[in-house]
Amino acid sequence: MLRNTLKSFGNITKLLHWLIFVLISFQFYWVWVSVPNNPATQAFYIMLHKSTGMIVLLLGLFFTIWHIINTKPLPPKSQPHWQHLTAKTVHLLLFILLIAMPIVGYLLVCANGRTVNFFGWFNLPSVISKNKHIGDIMFSLHQKLGYFILILVGIHFLAALYHQFIVNDNVLKRMLPFSSED
Repeated sequence: MLRNTLKSFGNITKLLHWLIFVLISFQFYWVWVSVPNNPATQAFYIMLHKSTGMIVLLLGLFFTIWHIINTKPLPPKSQPHWQHLTAKTVHLLLFILLIAMPIVGYLLVCANGRTVNFFGWFNLPSVISKNKHIGDIMFSLHQKLGYFILILVGIHFLAALYHQFIVNDNVLKRMLPFSSED
């Protein structure tokens, strides 16, 4: 089933969820974990980070639109209202960050007088002129948004584990690939 139902997420939602998760995981790896001493390798990782950021932006826009126009599975009947509101808030913030983070990263690149070399195929045009002050602000904001994403993903992950292993209400199963509640 491609679309969501009141019981389960559809295959498109699941694909977008897990694909974006994998891409964002690589984003953090390329800039925070694998910072090499070799300048050529470091430049390659930064190019991957910028290019993948643009893909995350496009997927994030599509995922947000898909989320808005699609049916949402109902929360479990046993879920307290405060948990439902918390989940909706975390999801909303993650959707906003899927779009805001790559835009801030792109503005950071432009403000530093560089371009996004999209996987070595072409350069995206700069939308603002070189400006150190704006570049510094965008760098700081990009870092802070990165930490915020990690916190929200951590909350999201822990909530999924809570539902799976403590509440046993199949919330996690609804988002796992190759699973179906219908």
